Amino acid sequence: MKYGRERATTRPSSPPPIFRALRSLYGRGLTLPTSDQPRPTSRRSAWLLIPTLGLVALLTSTTRLAFATPGTFASPLPGWQRITATGESITTLITPPDTTVLVAALGSPMPDTDLRTSVKRSVDGGQTWQALDRGLPLDLRLVTGTIAPTETRSMIVSGVGGLYRLDAGASKWEPIRVPLPTITAIRHSHSNPDHLIAGTELHGNFVTQDGGSTWIPSSLGLPRDRYGTIPGAISLAQLPSDPDVWLMGTAVAPGLFRSVNGGRSWKSVSTGLAPGGSTEVSFHSEADGTAFVTSDRGMALSTDRGQTWTPVASLPPGISPVAVATEPDAPQTWMVVGARGSVVRTTNRGASWVELPSLPRPVGPVIALSSSAIARATTLRGVARIEGVPVLLAVAAGGVWSLALPPTTPATASPSEVASGGRYVQTTEHNISARFASAYDRLGGFERFGFPRSEAFVDQGLLVQWFQRGRLEYRPDLQGSPYEVQISLLGDLLLNDRPVPLDPIESTSERRYYPETGMTVENAFLRYFDASGGVDALGYPITPEVSEADRPVQYFQRARLEYVREFAGTTREVQLGLIGDEILRKKGWLE
Repeated sequence: MKYGRERATTRPSSPPPIFRALRSLYGRGLTLPTSDQPRPTSRRSAWLLIPTLGLVALLTSTTRLAFATPGTFASPLPGWQRITATGESITTLITPPDTTVLVAALGSPMPDTDLRTSVKRSVDGGQTWQALDRGLPLDLRLVTGTIAPTETRSMIVSGVGGLYRLDAGASKWEPIRVPLPTITAIRHSHSNPDHLIAGTELHGNFVTQDGGSTWIPSSLGLPRDRYGTIPGAISLAQLPSDPDVWLMGTAVAPGLFRSVNGGRSWKSVSTGLAPGGSTEVSFHSEADGTAFVTSDRGMALSTDRGQTWTPVASLPPGISPVAVATEPDAPQTWMVVGARGSVVRTTNRGASWVELPSLPRPVGPVIALSSSAIARATTLRGVARIEGVPVLLAVAAGGVWSLALPPTTPATASPSEVASGGRYVQTTEHNISARFASAYDRLGGFERFGFPRSEAFVDQGLLVQWFQRGRLEYRPDLQGSPYEVQISLLGDLLLNDRPVPLDPIESTSERRYYPETGMTVENAFLRYFDASGGVDALGYPITPEVSEADRPVQYFQRARLEYVREFAGTTREVQLGLIGDEILRKKGWLE
């Protein structure tokens, strides 16, 4: 490939080697300055690189880092919200998984810019920030960083100007006085906070067992060309279930290496992979042994701890993936971000894909935060958070953006659901779960429930699925009985205050009194009530007939009936209200 030929004969007019690596990593559509080319302005040239640790950290649940570039975006994107932590151009955001502490690194890794390195910390989810600049040179030009996966939370950051460590409780960064080349990837071991592996562009990898004080080469098995160049890691990943198994991606062929001894030696991996370098490698945090690798040629998947690979041929053409994330608590659901801003999602391990709102360019890595992590950072400014819903964080157009992922996010046809008796509804892009499909049909089907609005998921300990006109819930304590699947009491949920019960009155053929709630059902509503399953399908009445938007309506425990005058005297004069949609909109799960 062209990049491999360039690095063998570096010319004075070329950018420094590390920035050529950045071009291959993150520079699609961007211009790097050379001696025979006009330099862009400092704000435009100060883009951050290395989308390596963000994704690696996500999938191993030890640290979470997001990378961004300076710049502005004029208008908000549908669905995405831009996070602005300090009003400055954030280049790195480090977020440990079990705390609301955020560390933002500001500045530019590029030379000849007016953005100076700064590191700030927030302990309130981004509301306020404290500078952590003591000991850092202003021209560090930060490249990457990592946080120890223990309560010590010591941090190491690396830049073109050196390597620095901040120990827990310390107020000043200390230089790690080891003559290392500029580091392009660095990562703590999740099992030992003193064990770190660092990669460089031209001089291979290095390892430390004492928290970074001393480093030794760890490039055994890596190729060396006739100029003595050893390609090191631009991306690192560690298998969650086995701390000895690591993967590393390189910018040049063969592009992927594997270690089974904690990074002391490496072996190239090529089975199932197209020739060339890679941009990102990661292990799945919840599906043991599953790994991803991306490159400008596409995406590949491994299910045997990175030993063999299969191209993800179903990925939509033209995506050019630069980042992959897996949805927390949903191992079969992945999101892929493309170099041109496209975002796609699969709920069936890549069998099919749906499109999510796009991002502005240039784009970088994407991180999925669980709903519990978002709940711990409830003050995180700008995050599009919804209670109980995971969030995507993505790098784009010089900032970090967030997108809520409620259960109503479009899904894809699930072969396992279809095989078990479920079915996919293209209209709303959701599966009717096999668990609920029989009850859906038996209790009235489309006329009763409408289209599915979510996949089946666990909510407060119950397996549920939302539909336009209601919600079904599975009750394992009633398994085998007719009430194993029930219609949720959404009518109760919609009413803040119930009306005062009526005094008992005598029932007639056109009016029926229910002492259970002290309400009556009359005339057209009573006829529909009886024809549609009565109490089992709709529940007891919880209001009298009232007027809403100049239309007669009546609330029941499980539904709302609406009288449509335009259809008076026909079978359509009484219709079920879309209370499922209404509640989902109140939750913010549906636009």
